[in-house]
Amino acid sequence: MQTDDVEYEEVGFIKYSGDPVRAGIIDARSAGSALLGLDEAIRFFNVQQSPGLVNAEYDVPVQTRAGSWEAVLVAGTTVAAAFALSYAKKAGEKMAENDFKNVGLREILSKSMSAIVTLVRLIKHTEKSHEWNATRVEPSLNSPSVLVADENGIEIPIPLDFYRWYQKIPPGLLSKMTSVIRTDRTLTIGTLQNGEVDSVLLVAGERALFEDSDDEDQDGEVLFPELRHGDNVALEGRLIRGSEKTNTVGLEYQGHVINCIPASGSVRKYKMALFLRCRVEGMVVRHWKNKLITDRRPRIIVDRVIPLQTDGQNKLFDQ
Repeated sequence: MQTDDVEYEEVGFIKYSGDPVRAGIIDARSAGSALLGLDEAIRFFNVQQSPGLVNAEYDVPVQTRAGSWEAVLVAGTTVAAAFALSYAKKAGEKMAENDFKNVGLREILSKSMSAIVTLVRLIKHTEKSHEWNATRVEPSLNSPSVLVADENGIEIPIPLDFYRWYQKIPPGLLSKMTSVIRTDRTLTIGTLQNGEVDSVLLVAGERALFEDSDDEDQDGEVLFPELRHGDNVALEGRLIRGSEKTNTVGLEYQGHVINCIPASGSVRKYKMALFLRCRVEGMVVRHWKNKLITDRRPRIIVDRVIPLQTDGQNKLFDQ
């Protein structure tokens, strides 16, 4: 790909697949959310590589294509090339000299894209978006890795520098991209490494793992309007996380996470129900922060949690 004498190479992609997007058509809101989410995630990991980028104005160029609906991340062969599209070309060229010297933007964006793919793989493996169980560091001639275990003790290696970056990620960093997933629309996130594709697939049942459960942004569609403030309800779903710090558990319900707070006592009493399908009984709260404004996402004040599965879990809550 070439534009204005600047050569661009493919670095990675996000691709939504399924019957509704087979012709490359997707609704504008979903496309906007996906592209903004990709932009935010790439910029976050770029800053981890060079803090000087935090206040820089530059563009993250993408190319969309059909077949499914796909946004391809592209990069110029030099750092300065990326800034040719921005309002701060001189600042970009100076940054190229001082921060990255002879390193091409492709390597920087490629590492950021690889960090996103690895983060998705880590969250899928552990079913947690933070506070992972790192067992030990595995030395390597190239780059050391951290071994991270799921609730069953199964370990996967995560590059040590990526793992350090993940400790700083804001809540819901990938939620704009994953919010576009539907029952009939999957998301594949991939990076190109030495001509080979490293990708990970996300389906509707995994979308809740990436949500910022504490996000009370009033923009967008109101979730579950049928759950009215003050209603007593019994909801069936899976408890995917628990935190003693906030005294809450997260109920995965119809592809979203609902924050649940015990009416009395500590969430530790729900420990044996964690990761199981349950029925949660309690009262809906939709005016948590403001009595005059209805919250986009409901909360549940829980009276009772009834496990619907018999195999108990011993996984501890977040410490």
